[in-house]
Amino acid sequence: MFRASALAASWTLLIFAFMYFPVAVILIFSLNDSEIIAFPLQGLTLRWYESVVSDGRLGGGFATTLMVAFPAAILSTFLGALAALALTRYEMKMKLKLVFAILLLLPFLIPKLILAVAQLILLSELGVARNLVTVTLGQVIVILPFTTLVVASVLVRIDRRLEEAAVDLGASAWSVFRRVTLPLMRNGLVAAMFIAFVLSSSEVVLTTFLSGRAQPLSLLVASDFRFAISPALNALAVLIVTGNIALVLVGEAIRRRSERGTG
Repeated sequence: MFRASALAASWTLLIFAFMYFPVAVILIFSLNDSEIIAFPLQGLTLRWYESVVSDGRLGGGFATTLMVAFPAAILSTFLGALAALALTRYEMKMKLKLVFAILLLLPFLIPKLILAVAQLILLSELGVARNLVTVTLGQVIVILPFTTLVVASVLVRIDRRLEEAAVDLGASAWSVFRRVTLPLMRNGLVAAMFIAFVLSSSEVVLTTFLSGRAQPLSLLVASDFRFAISPALNALAVLIVTGNIALVLVGEAIRRRSERGTG
């Protein structure tokens, strides 16, 4: 038993090492005082981070990313909450609920390239110009399964007797939702929004096909990596990864806090 547990732990550590070792290498070279990305290091410096912060083109891309990520996070969280409420609170036949769940998860199962090409063809046939709105709506479709699952994981842990007690005391369905269900699922909504923001800001495939002339930060980074890999790009990658990890950790902490509060 102990040997099996040790083997499982070792295998898990190897997987994490495989995942995060490249990030550690990027971090090292982002601090290297040389334009050549190779060992041995020529010293430590923060000038590549200063270069990223002072780059107006990257700043514009970051602002464009925020213009997409915030609406995408809000809309996907709102729709995900409605879907989660339908799955956990609305009484429907099991077959109908299964079909509804499959349709929600379908964008997660379809390869993003196929989904992006399909959306591009649809926009072309409808004569809709590609812009930040089309990017936002396209990302919402992909993010929706994640926000639904996050909110649903909170709703299934809410004690239904609290809602039933409110009904017995004469509260209407809207009052029960507003005064009982919504406060208990609030942390789940915040967690889902954090995760949706991270997914939106790091999305490349859909953004490439649907953005038109607008270039969010993810596209700028992908474009720069095609031509040359500079220490400044390493620094930018470290900042993006650090920010995304921080947001995911905050969102997960909020979700777990909500689970403890409703458990």
